[in-house]
Amino acid sequence: MKPTDFYYVRHGQTMFNVHHRLQGKCDSPLTEKGIADAFKAELALRKIPFDRAFCSSSERCVDTAAMILERHNVRAIPLKGLKEVDFGNLDGSLFDEVREAFERYKAEDNFGEVGGETGEEIRDRILRTFREIALRSQPGEKVLVVSHGSYGVHVLGTLFGVDTGAFIAERKKICPDQYAFPNGGIMKFRWEDGKWRLLCLPVEPENFIDCQ
Repeated sequence: MKPTDFYYVRHGQTMFNVHHRLQGKCDSPLTEKGIADAFKAELALRKIPFDRAFCSSSERCVDTAAMILERHNVRAIPLKGLKEVDFGNLDGSLFDEVREAFERYKAEDNFGEVGGETGEEIRDRILRTFREIALRSQPGEKVLVVSHGSYGVHVLGTLFGVDTGAFIAERKKICPDQYAFPNGGIMKFRWEDGKWRLLCLPVEPENFIDCQ
């Protein structure tokens, strides 16, 4: 049976990204740079013959997916299961005003105390959502998934057992001024014989190589 290949893209830069506000389940529009991020991802993935696509139901992901699929005869299906991690009542706050609390809950992987998601809840959501996506896809297909940064890092840990702390630290050495999973960034993974396999860690779209 042929494997199913997944290309996971983080949405382009948003207004909240620019203003350093936490952006989980709340939303804000793409900036001009965010639109450019999406088109960089489109250029990197232009030759991929996508058969199917899914995206977070957040506007920033719906818009990014539409730009990437502009040359494809495919429309992305929005899924709430692909939405960003819920940061609870910290969501929408200026990062500098809640930095201490955010870093503590992030280190504990538990925003449940402030009405958000626990680590267990986000991992369960990822497993359920990608099980659904795998079942809705066919062997041999190329599938686009457009979602979020923190969610994507949790995917690395949940589906592939990646040491996300080490991954984030390594990315900070390369790009100290941006999040480990960059806006418009791409990673690739595969569903084969009932198992997930990581093929490419998240990189900037201009650095993406369609590894096999």
